[in-house]
Amino acid sequence: MPKKLHTIPVQLAARGAERRAAERVQAEMPISIAGREGITSDLSANGLSFIAEQPYEIGACVEVVIEYLLDGHQYPLHCQAEVVRVRPAPGGYAVGARLTPQSQALLEVPPEGARDSSGL
Repeated sequence: MPKKLHTIPVQLAARGAERRAAERVQAEMPISIAGREGITSDLSANGLSFIAEQPYEIGACVEVVIEYLLDGHQYPLHCQAEVVRVRPAPGGYAVGARLTPQSQALLEVPPEGARDSSGL
């Protein structure tokens, strides 16, 4: 009879003061925030950081449109986010925003028609 395997969760790195619930990915992607241009610094399933020319108020709800390329096609991803952090940065302001739960769900499902005819 095969031996029963047990898994033991192992924390790979101490999180310390890290409060993020999802892994961040550094990515510079064009975005539109409340109709103004910006560029992302990083993204996660729960939020994003971006550089903007003007500051935003903490707690402000903003509409964010992230432009991304998938299978050779450009797609706009429309999200709602709450501004949680703003600080001066080169080129403007570094803004951190938490995606609303409805917007977080959008990041988990690829857009319809995003696959090519080969099914990949």
